[in-house]
Amino acid sequence: MTEKQQLILAILLCCAYAGWVAWLVIRHWRQKRAQQHVDTGNVVVAYASQTGTAKQIAEQQAADIAKRQPVTLIALSDLTLEVLGRTEQALFVVSTYGNGEPPDNGRGFARKLQHSIRQKMGSLLDTLAFRVVALGDSSYPDFCAFGEQLNANLKQLGASESAPIERIDRVGSQALIQAASDYSSSHHSPSMWRVTQQQQLNKGAGRELYLVTLSATAPLPHWQAGDILDVQPHNSSIAVQAWLNKNGVSKDVFVPIDGTPRPIMSVLQARQLNELPQVDSLIKEVAELPLLPLRSYSIASVPAEGHVKLIIRKQYTDSGAPGLGSGWLTTFADYDDVFCAYLKDNPVCHIANTDAPLLLIGAGSGLAGLRSQLAARVNATSEADIWLIYGEQSPDNDDVLGPVLGQWQEESALSLQVHKVFSRTEQGQYVQDAMRNMKDELRNFIERGAHIYVCGSHKGMGEAVHNMLITILGEDAFADIVDEQRYHRDTY
Repeated sequence: MTEKQQLILAILLCCAYAGWVAWLVIRHWRQKRAQQHVDTGNVVVAYASQTGTAKQIAEQQAADIAKRQPVTLIALSDLTLEVLGRTEQALFVVSTYGNGEPPDNGRGFARKLQHSIRQKMGSLLDTLAFRVVALGDSSYPDFCAFGEQLNANLKQLGASESAPIERIDRVGSQALIQAASDYSSSHHSPSMWRVTQQQQLNKGAGRELYLVTLSATAPLPHWQAGDILDVQPHNSSIAVQAWLNKNGVSKDVFVPIDGTPRPIMSVLQARQLNELPQVDSLIKEVAELPLLPLRSYSIASVPAEGHVKLIIRKQYTDSGAPGLGSGWLTTFADYDDVFCAYLKDNPVCHIANTDAPLLLIGAGSGLAGLRSQLAARVNATSEADIWLIYGEQSPDNDDVLGPVLGQWQEESALSLQVHKVFSRTEQGQYVQDAMRNMKDELRNFIERGAHIYVCGSHKGMGEAVHNMLITILGEDAFADIVDEQRYHRDTY
């Protein structure tokens, strides 16, 4: 490289660094301005949300409160204790993530609360009356743990409960959560889809990984990389017919749904095939069978591609039958089967700055989220550096990146470095092992202002990657990246 080329490169690097610093300054200024515009006398509705559900419920609550008095809706990451100290009423809508952790946009606020408690500032919030709405999943041991912790910490700082903590269980709250989405600024109406392609990516049986393509029956709705599709699964026609035979019901029966007679086969497609308590009131009982629970999937494509792609691990029940959502999408759904789904915004996984370097980490079906972020960069013709670390079991059976990424690496402007990791080899590694071995390079890459996006199973991979990032960067530097909203987790 000549001296002139070295000089040009140095100037470009300095400009890139200055641009990144300017972005941080502007972002910090915008956050401070948002915090300063919380008017005294307003009810504060603050939310901490990992996948958008808590945000939607907070928006619903804020809309109801606004009918009676002024209200300010704010993310917990943008709320300061100074603002809260001059607030008289507050509602906190928070979810719990992982093993009782706060969502990523609530971690900074949780640290501030803990610091104030250690400093024995027991009267800091003594003018505040609050209540907490906590979201969780009762199938996990740490049900609503962050909501419980937040409720206790606020009281330790002198705030008083205006009502006991309310716990919302994801299991059994489908109707409530869907109703809340109607109030959301990011609400998507239900859309209708059909499966147009089911491609098995790996070899072997028992843990098949599928690339599933969905086509919309109406104009394609909008979404962003990082968003989620909540699918209303269907029973297979075999399962529906078996239920009819067991209950001695003809498939020619019609059942009124919302005043419109519908064929019983159609009604039963999306409903739980429970035992009927009274055969004498067949039509009424069938109409009241609950809907099958929604299944959530990270979207693997962007709207510019013209369809939704999902990457799905086919699940099996203890009896060996295909799982409800994965079985329907990968195996039973035919082109003629139209089903309902809901696009859900997932703001913590949106990466607006496509010029920033990007570190993508995932395993298994987490490839879906990684693919969507890559698709967004391709669509934006980004030339920023991207480092992808992806793990699977066997290089012989699970080397799936080729058919998923297609020709992007060769034909697009992407500056893409790919590191594949396989656990079932003689020197097997998981993604966190590869990260440890490349810790210096990763630290340098992240310090250049890179965003970090992690997608896949939370238990195991997600937890290990999270802890390894803390080990590589140090707790303080990692906390800064979280506060700068450069850490994006789509783990489940």
